[in-house]
Amino acid sequence: MKKNVKFNFNIFSLVFIFLLAVASSCQKNKKISDELDENVFSVKFKIKDFESIVSPLQKANGARKLVSSKASVNSKEETLFKWDFDLGNADPIIAFNPLPVIDYNNGKVDYGFTAGWPTTGKSISFRGVESILFKLPAQQIELLSNLSLDVNSSGTGPRALLIDYSTDKGSNFSKLSDTIHYPLDLTSTGISKLPISQSLNAIPVMGKEAVWIRIRLYSGKRPPGSIYNPTSSTFKLDNVLITGVVNDTALQNKLYYHIYNASGNELVKQGGISAEETFAVDLPLGTYYLSVLTKNSNSPIVFANSTNRNGFYISNSFMEKEAEIYAVRDTFEVKQSIERTLLLKRLYSEVKVEFTDIVDLSHIDSIRIQQKHPGFYYYPFSNSSNSQLDATFLKIEPNFTENNKSFFFNQFMGFHDTNKTIKYELTVYEKGSVIRSFELKSEVKNNMQVLFKGLLLEEINPGQGFIIRKNEKWDGNVDVDF
Repeated sequence: MKKNVKFNFNIFSLVFIFLLAVASSCQKNKKISDELDENVFSVKFKIKDFESIVSPLQKANGARKLVSSKASVNSKEETLFKWDFDLGNADPIIAFNPLPVIDYNNGKVDYGFTAGWPTTGKSISFRGVESILFKLPAQQIELLSNLSLDVNSSGTGPRALLIDYSTDKGSNFSKLSDTIHYPLDLTSTGISKLPISQSLNAIPVMGKEAVWIRIRLYSGKRPPGSIYNPTSSTFKLDNVLITGVVNDTALQNKLYYHIYNASGNELVKQGGISAEETFAVDLPLGTYYLSVLTKNSNSPIVFANSTNRNGFYISNSFMEKEAEIYAVRDTFEVKQSIERTLLLKRLYSEVKVEFTDIVDLSHIDSIRIQQKHPGFYYYPFSNSSNSQLDATFLKIEPNFTENNKSFFFNQFMGFHDTNKTIKYELTVYEKGSVIRSFELKSEVKNNMQVLFKGLLLEEINPGQGFIIRKNEKWDGNVDVDF
């Protein structure tokens, strides 16, 4: 009898403990859910004057192009991702979708930076590398076209590589290239490099969330006396460029947002969304910094992401003469669900060059314009600057007529409280030969209209200078016909 009572008591105790555990688990889950419900709030952002900013406008008398030029055929192939490592970090300088990641040996981060190609810049250097992964977000990318990069290794480093890819986040890989061997006469000096170009057409990117491109390193064919050391040798790469084709509507109608936590400056939310008047994100209690960017252009925005807000910046190639880039910075505190109204402002100024020659200028073939000032960079949350030159140039085919002897282009500036120098060298061509070169210079900020007005043909009046006029109150919007 005692045994039965004891047995029943033990059964009861086990059941009771089990019920307590279940109850405790349910209560704990409920508490977590309640805490999330109480501490995470919706933050809604509304873009003021949205339609006039994100859509190219037309005046009542019709649209005008920023650059008066002959018709040209634009290729659909775009630069999607690009790294040059010149700022000493692994952030891309161009990223169609945020945030591409370079993954080295499954998560190692002890890479460094050394002289690149050209040697005035930097390259990224990996020690004891087995594989390097470029993890590319693939939304709205219709085709990947080509991968190009420059590589080399230390004397005991790898001398062969193989490129493959995955569209299921590394579960399976498919080969893109046969093994690529270094030339036996390629030295490990800082000026030597192996340029590599690999077609990416075989990658089925349509509808994929991400594409991973992997570089695997091997000993390869080695010069006499060269011994491979897979643990201490180094491999460096530079000038990584990935091109492709994107959805036609993806570039001109996109908002990029980045949200950083004020307490630690780390990136907590980011996204590239179809441009809409309003969008919302969920955030816990705290104070935040926000950057919003949008660009009217047929090329992706040029930006470098950083997990720390002080390292985040954007730039834009001088070649994009019609690009309109708008941005806003905001600081806000989340205590409850809130709505913020944002006013996007121009990060560029409009430059107009007007010639006053009374003679016919239709014989002018083209005008080449090169920046002689450092390229502009926009750091939303820091006072950082960059003095790198942008070696790209504009080629204007003006098609001048009796009533049209001018052209326009947009100069990306970033945000500035004081005037900055802009300086251009113009080279004028007639029948393929240079007939004149001259410089134009002024001091401006973003959101200004600048007019350079003067004679094009030097022989008419060799001492003639250009009149410079500025409109610092740029109301309304520039009419752009893309």
